[in-house]
This record gives sequence, structure tokens and C-alpha cells, in this order.
Amino acid sequence: MWSTQLLRIVLAAGRRPGPAALTPSLRQTRYKLAAAVPRGAVVFRRSLATVQPSINHEIDDAEAIHHTSDGTAAESRSDTTHESLTKSIREFLGSTRQHARAGLKADELIVKCPGCSPGKPRRLAYSAHLNTHTGDFVCTSCFAQGSWDKYLELAGQKKFQNTIPRTRGSDPPPFEIPAETLNRLQQNLVAHEEVYGWLTGTDDRSQRKLSAETLAAYGVGLGFVDPSVPEVTDLEQLVEGGDHMVPCLVYPRTTFRTNSFFEDGTAEGEEAAAETQDAAALFHTVQLKLTAWRPKDCKSSSASGQQTMYYPSEQTQPGLFGFHVAASSNSSDVILTARELDAMAAYQATGIPAVSLPRNSYQLPLDSMRALEPFERVYVWLDDNQQGIEAAQLIARKLGVDRSLVVRTRDGSHRAAKSAGDALARGLDMQAILDESQPLQHDKVLSFAALRDAVRFEVTNPDLIRGVESKDLPGWNACFKGLRPGELTILSGPTGCGKTTVISQLSLDFCRSGVSTLWGSFEIPNVRLAARMMSQYARTDISKSPKDIDYWSRRFGDLPMYFLKFHGSTKPETVLDTMRHAVYAYDVKHIVIDNLQFMMSMQAKGVDKYDAQDAAIATFRQFATDENVHITVVAHLRKDSGQGHSSGDADINSVFGSAKVTQEADNVVILQRYGNSGSKIRVFNVLKNRFDGTVGKVYISYSSDTMTFKEIPPPRQRKVTIVRAVGKADEMADEAGIEEGEVARAPRKSASTRSSKKAVD
Repeated sequence: MWSTQLLRIVLAAGRRPGPAALTPSLRQTRYKLAAAVPRGAVVFRRSLATVQPSINHEIDDAEAIHHTSDGTAAESRSDTTHESLTKSIREFLGSTRQHARAGLKADELIVKCPGCSPGKPRRLAYSAHLNTHTGDFVCTSCFAQGSWDKYLELAGQKKFQNTIPRTRGSDPPPFEIPAETLNRLQQNLVAHEEVYGWLTGTDDRSQRKLSAETLAAYGVGLGFVDPSVPEVTDLEQLVEGGDHMVPCLVYPRTTFRTNSFFEDGTAEGEEAAAETQDAAALFHTVQLKLTAWRPKDCKSSSASGQQTMYYPSEQTQPGLFGFHVAASSNSSDVILTARELDAMAAYQATGIPAVSLPRNSYQLPLDSMRALEPFERVYVWLDDNQQGIEAAQLIARKLGVDRSLVVRTRDGSHRAAKSAGDALARGLDMQAILDESQPLQHDKVLSFAALRDAVRFEVTNPDLIRGVESKDLPGWNACFKGLRPGELTILSGPTGCGKTTVISQLSLDFCRSGVSTLWGSFEIPNVRLAARMMSQYARTDISKSPKDIDYWSRRFGDLPMYFLKFHGSTKPETVLDTMRHAVYAYDVKHIVIDNLQFMMSMQAKGVDKYDAQDAAIATFRQFATDENVHITVVAHLRKDSGQGHSSGDADINSVFGSAKVTQEADNVVILQRYGNSGSKIRVFNVLKNRFDGTVGKVYISYSSDTMTFKEIPPPRQRKVTIVRAVGKADEMADEAGIEEGEVARAPRKSASTRSSKKAVD
């Protein structure tokens, strides 16, 4: 049956499937069919992922079987080599007491990286993807890659086996949600008339119109959570519920089971084990995403309440919602959506398997990206707003522009629908929307036809192109409108005025809205910066409540926030290479450089320091444009300008460096104290805004309790009344430009008693 099915797929597609697309039971069948496929119909697709294990070994094996006159002998040698490799892998993983996890590819295990796992927490050490058929590996964290011999060599150099504490025994096995529990959660959903009716109803637009078959295929269930509790720890309570608990939708994240590799490492053993199982038995659930059905249930709870939780709170191995649907299908296409409801809607309406991004932010991690490699075409269907469109384009480039299509639901007659789920609820023709999807054009050559849709969108939707708005500082939105990609912002101010504090607060604000952020702190160590940001996130000084540190650490760790491992003087080229890696690997949208002078110190040997700084600013400007990210650069003021406490001292020419620094920037902001040196009031002076030209001042006040700034009304200007004698003083007042009404005349006195006095109302 498997052979007939595979042959039908191969002949229909006119190609031989790549090894990543095959389950263990099909791998050997592929070699047997190699000679049966016409040579002219074979087209190997080169994987478009930048980092992946090489598949040349498998292709070479297949070609050897095709061309060798004695095919039986060649196949026997291949089996012997595979058994020897399998034995070596099993023995080494056992000696180092690793519990390998199944990857998102059929013949892949996730093991510890020999290059970067020493010193890492256990949950982060498993980052190397090992191909059990070829022995090739690649780490999605440090990008180390090579053959199995290279893996052993690196492990020996870094004393890999000593990274596991011998007193703690081996690592815990991969986490798995029991199938019985999943069935009970699905039964809860069907039994809850209100929630089930909202998902499957077709009476009005607010209902999702999903079929019972779609919900069952994706394994969606219903659980109960206490919104006042920070995380779910009791699986039985999630199923049964209790007092003060509210219903939540349960979305399972699935992956391949840890295959029979450790039970019987031979290729025949893998094939035999797979043939005795049905498709469902090849996958298991590694994590549950819990989303409040009514967001108000969480908003009315305590400060720790949140709309989305995960069980377990830390994911032990990569999994995707809908992965089992996509991996078990015969489709060469897949749809990638932002949310679970969108994925089910797209699958139901088009018949093409769909998966959703693993987190609420628009990020496609490298671990999840590998699950999409077997598919020839990927439809990227995110929200049709400015942030979603930009994320879709970034993900499409990441997956490969020649196999990715970006879906838009608001073009033409489909403008009313924001997402796939919305389109299904409105009864739109989703297949027609999918057929209108377009590939990305070359980013260096554009015609107006390519710009026309973008121009129309910008003109007709001015509110959607403002960027991501700040929730903490509305005055920031009044001036800048929002954080937009492709721009460079210069934030300057005197020493000690709070530049790092305010930009860390703003970056957290944007990060909570899904903007993946990379922090480059060249002045403050990352540990101290992260501790401050965690206190800002918690809105309290966590050093005063040690019992809450673990909870807020987990919450902070869920944010798409990353840090550059640099401090002090660093070459701009090194920083740019790392930034480029972060944009690719973590879909970074906002980069903070704090600060420019510390990064460039000692980097101007043999050249003028202003020229070196200008070159760095020019490269940041170009990087922001090419990678479509927002870069915020913190810079000092000149020592002879703006070091006073008054908010009116500094101007755009006071920024340290030449005029090129502010000329290259899209936005220029100066932060200064308002009033005397002890004042907690600061003023944002927006001096340049290339987006729409809006400039102005925003007044903020620092709170030591929350370690954050809050916006305040402009302080009332104090009225000054000058009382002086009439005569020469009047002439002096006129020369000084004192307006009428500010001078109160007093009786003229003799020269010996003439004086001036100031009174403040």
C-alpha cells in the first residue's frame, strides 16, 4: 500500500520526493522506486533554509543504487553503513545520558549541541538537529554543522560528557500529554454548548463557522483555568475545572514521536515499526496552548492574569499546531497562519493543510521553520495589516522567495477580511483569495505596478501605516505615530538623565505588542540590564520580592527579547553580522544600540573619530533599510552643549558627532531634565520626524516604585512679575524684550535708593 501510494505521488508531481518528506517506513521504499522513475522527470529541490544538514549523502546513495550494476550489493553496503552509524549514535547518546527529542522531520533527532550546550540550562542545550540516516547535524543556536565525525570531534574538545551533572542522573525524557487527557478535553468542547456553538455556528458573523470534522482533526479541546493563578500545573484540574475557573480553548502542539531509533536502530526495524502503526500513532502532543475564550475573564482578574497560558510552561521540544495534519497529508503545499483559528479556517475552506506560528508574535523560529522544508509551496497568510504584511514578507524571504506566496485578504473585493478566520466567518471565497496570492518581487528592482498596491494601501489606510503604538506613553504616539520598520532613530541627552531607562521601557512596550527586539548594551552589562527590564515588566522592584523572581523570569522569557553579547568597544562589522543573524534567526524587528560612543571607543585608530562614527551611522542606516527593521541608537550630547538641567539648552546640533548623525536619522529625540537637578520630570524634545514632520515635547515623570516613566501634563509655566523703577530700567526692559503687562512701575526714587526686586507668584 505504501509503495503504491508513493509511486502515485511521485508520478503525479513529476519529481522524486526529498528525504525530509519521507516517514521512516517510506525511506527504504524510495530507494526501491529510484530506478522506476524516469530520469528526465526527476527534479531535486534545493532546500532554501540557510542552515540545515546536508542531504547529499542520501542523494549520492540513491544515485549509486540507480547506476550500480549490482544493486543488491550496493544496497547491502548502504544498510551496513547505516547500522554502524546507528550503533555509534546510540552508544554516544547513551554514554552522555541524553534523552533525545524527536524533531519536526521524520528522520531527525534533537540532541545537545557539542559546540554551545556547555554552560547552558538543560532546556536550552537541546538545539542540534541530527539526521539519523546520514549522521549530519546542525545547531539552530550557534549554527555549528557537519558530519557525525565532526559532532564527536567537537564533543571531545569541549568535554561534552561533563556538561551533565553526574549527581542528577540523565536528562528527563521528552514531555508528552496522555492521549486519554486529550480525548477528555475534546469531549469538554463538544459538551460546552456556548463555546462549541461559537466555533461551529453559522448564524451570524461573530461565529467562526468551523466544522466538527475540522475541530476533531486538529484536536481542539476545552479546559478550565483559574485566571488569578500565574500558570497551569495540574492537568487533571485543567480537565475537570473547579471554583472560580473560566473556560479556555486548548490548542495542542504536536510533533513526531521519538521514533523506534532507540528500540531498533536498523533501517528494517524503523520500517517494520512504522508499518504496524497508523498515522495518528506517529505523532504526539508536547505542549498545550490555553487561550481564554472571553478575554474579559482574564482582564478582570488580578495583575498576574493573562489571556494565554501554556502547559507545560516551558516547551521541551519544538511542536506546531496542526503539524500532524500537515505531516500526514500527501500535499506538497502548506499554509502558514498567525493563529490557530486561522489555520483551521484555511484548511477547511481550501483543503490545504495549515499550521500556525508557535507564538503570538510574528516569529518563525528555525526549529519550526524546518517543519516546512518538505513542502514545495508555502502560503504565508497572516493578518492583512501593516505589521502582518511586513512580517509575511520577512517570513517569505526566510523560507525562500521562489516557493513562498503572500496572501492578502483586503485587496479588491476582499478588503473587509483581516485574516483567514475572518474571511471564513464572512463567507468569502477563500480559494479565490488563495489563488490571488503573489510571490515577492526582487527587492532591488521595482516597477510602479509592484508599488501600486502599497501606495493605494498607504493612502486609503493612514491609520494602519503609523506603526506599532506605545501603550505606556501616548504622547510618543502623538509625535511619532508609532514604531515603523526601516527607520533610524537617534535618542540623545545628557549623562544620567535616564536615556537607557526610558528606551528599555519603550522597547518592552513594543515587545509586548509582538515586536521582536534585539538589545545591544555596550555600556551596561546584560545581567544588570535584564534585571532592570524585568522589574519594569513586573511594575515593581523584583529585588524586594525574591519569591516572585521565578514567575517573572518565565513571563519575561516568553517575550521575543534578545541581547547582543558585546560590551564596550566593538567593531561595527562584527555587530552588523550578529544583527543580520538575529534578523534571520529570530525575526527581529527592533534593534537598540546603547550607546554609540561606547561601541565606537578605541575603533578610530588611524582615522578621525567623527569619520569612524559617521561610517557606523551610515551602515546602521543602510541596514535598517535593507533588512526593514527599526534601529534606535542612543548617543551622548556634546560636552559643551546641553549639559545643563534646563529643557531648552540642547538642540539638534548638540548631538555628539558631525551633522551626518542627525542627517541620516529619520527621527531625532533629546531627553533632558525639566527644572533643577533633583527633579524627576523629564522632557522628550522631538526635533526631527521624517514620517510626517510632527515635532513637539512630551513630559514624563519617573517612579522609583515601578522603575518606569509615566506621561504627565506639561508643567504650568510660572509667571514672573518684575517690579522696577521707571526710567532707565524701562529702557533696559525694552531692550530685553519684556512684554507689556510684565513690568509694574513703582514710584521713582533717588539714585541712592534705586533698586530692582523680583517676586514670583
